[in-house]
Amino acid sequence: MRVLIVAKTRRGTGACVGGLTQDGRSVRLVAEDALWNDHAGLEYAVGEVWEIEATPAPALLPPHVENIIVRSKRRLKRVPNLEKIIRRLMPPVEGGPEQLFDGRLQTLPSGGLYIAERTGLPSRSTMFWVPDQPLRRDVEGKRIHYRYPTDDGGRTLTFVGFQEPIEVIPAGALVRVSLAHWWRPKDASPEDELRCHAQLSGWFLPDQSSLGLAVEVPARNPEAVVAPPEPAPDLAAARHVLKHTFGFGEFLPLQEAIITRVLQRRDTLVIMPTGGGKSLCYQLPALLLDGLTVVASPLIALMQDQVSQLHELAVRAAFLNSTLANRDYVSIANRVRGGDVRILYVAPETLLRPETLVLLEQSRLACFAVDEAHCISEWGHDFRPEYRQLQQVRRRFPQAACIALTATATPRVREDIRRLLRIAADGEFVASFNRPNLFLAVQPRRDGLGQVLAFLEQHKAQSGIIYCSVRKQVDSLAAELQARGWPALPYHAGLDAETRRRNQDQFIRDDATIMVATIAFGMGINKSNVRFVLHYNLPRDVESYYQEIGRSGRDGLPADCLLLHSRADAITIRKFIDE
Repeated sequence: MRVLIVAKTRRGTGACVGGLTQDGRSVRLVAEDALWNDHAGLEYAVGEVWEIEATPAPALLPPHVENIIVRSKRRLKRVPNLEKIIRRLMPPVEGGPEQLFDGRLQTLPSGGLYIAERTGLPSRSTMFWVPDQPLRRDVEGKRIHYRYPTDDGGRTLTFVGFQEPIEVIPAGALVRVSLAHWWRPKDASPEDELRCHAQLSGWFLPDQSSLGLAVEVPARNPEAVVAPPEPAPDLAAARHVLKHTFGFGEFLPLQEAIITRVLQRRDTLVIMPTGGGKSLCYQLPALLLDGLTVVASPLIALMQDQVSQLHELAVRAAFLNSTLANRDYVSIANRVRGGDVRILYVAPETLLRPETLVLLEQSRLACFAVDEAHCISEWGHDFRPEYRQLQQVRRRFPQAACIALTATATPRVREDIRRLLRIAADGEFVASFNRPNLFLAVQPRRDGLGQVLAFLEQHKAQSGIIYCSVRKQVDSLAAELQARGWPALPYHAGLDAETRRRNQDQFIRDDATIMVATIAFGMGINKSNVRFVLHYNLPRDVESYYQEIGRSGRDGLPADCLLLHSRADAITIRKFIDE
């Protein structure tokens, strides 16, 4: 069947996709791999027609009774008259929000609109609406809302779309609204009723072309001219901050040149080994630049560690991520908006949300730092698709200095980072990768467990990491070590999030000194006293190997790195490549 895409709603880092069939039936397209594909649905665009082969969803979860499972799909074309088609096939309701969803909406004290379980479901979970009053953007909460004016304070819908969240949606616009999943507050009792909140995901403005709804969040002024570099800064102030805030007497190699460039608001790429002082390259300028420094960081544990350390130095730093309660999230956002935060750490998926982009526009963004920048490159050893989208932020805020940092990057990866973030070749700094405090050894793996035990005997009461290539090996080796009295814990992506967090915390606090893990563990771990890294299997490549052994000896003291290998490792790696 042919499906016209009329709606695209944010769902984590992916999207929920709504469409209309030729006979006017409303459908919601669900990918076969939606349960594990974080980016499912992003390939569709509003206004496109797709040829879809689908089957009914095996279990329909109210209110999404329009779900179908997409088995195959093919993009056909883009229509020039989308608004006209929508008005014909799915006529909108007009007036106030009481017209929506068969009049079943309830109102929270805050003005939020929702369907209560006791009222029953409306005839459909998605619809179009022509409001008779303008809807104004409200950024006071964790999420952006649009407020319909009433005498008692208004009615609000949560914004979950991909469009630019304009300040006012005028009366007479064609607005797309939908229902979220059933939800109950975390602090509610099981007896409290389930709710299903109303959402707003897109609009056509009255004076807009018929493709208005298809416009996703654009990069502001993609060809904007960046302000000329500022004059060379007085490094006396930088040296004062270096000594009196961070407690260092001298800069490490390359730090002074990098910091000088960032203070001039010139874009910079920093390739510096673990322990070389990468973080200082953006933390110090953040205290001297006029405005906010935002840091895209891939790991929640890393940003929490960084913020805790900065607080000990009396630096006004904060983070925004999914671990924060709503009240704390809103409080931090208000502090950022008011200029009370100098360094803000955010996860890439948080940074790309429209409410975060609006927050940065309100906060005089001076510097945009991309930590673990190799994640942006498809050639990097730890490529992450959400990192690829950070180039949108780079284009949106051309006045902010951009500094990208990583401990390892091949020439090809470095070139890719510079191209995507528009960093000039003369802005690349590559430090020496010789770390004389690390002792590297390689042995054939003949008696794996015996070799591990012999190695651990030489490192009693020391903290270290043992890397295995597969989860099954992690679990069995950790169990073998525990049975022999070694304080070892497992870590891999197959464990639930709470177990991973608890095991990582115990390792960082030295409650358990040995972490047996896949490569899912370690990036950005801020633990200085790791005395050894043992690879039970051959790493994927030399770049990954360097990244992983770099987690040892960060305090500059000696650390041992042992690599065990066998022919079976090459077979396993080849299997991964084939898959």
